[in-house]
Amino acid sequence: MITLHIITREEGQINRIAEWLLKENLVHGGVDVDYQDTLVLEGESLVRKTTYKLQARTKSLLYNIIEGGLKSNFHENPPYLYTSPIVNMDKDLAADLMEKTLKI
Repeated sequence: MITLHIITREEGQINRIAEWLLKENLVHGGVDVDYQDTLVLEGESLVRKTTYKLQARTKSLLYNIIEGGLKSNFHENPPYLYTSPIVNMDKDLAADLMEKTLKI
């Protein structure tokens, strides 16, 4: 199992991604969406930009489906995608995640 991390600079896009992930049963238990300021260098100037980050739990076997869906559905401005492993999880929550996400 993994935690997805999806980052974009567009609030509308992060909402569309969340809706797609939930409707397709690609994640479990809802998604967490936060916004944060990110500091970047533009030339010699430090610039503050708002980014939106989605986190959700899923099966690692669904990663390729999610990555492909993001590339095809959001190809005009692709979001950043990375994951982190879930090393331990309550067994009831893990069973629920396995039951309620897409079967492959």
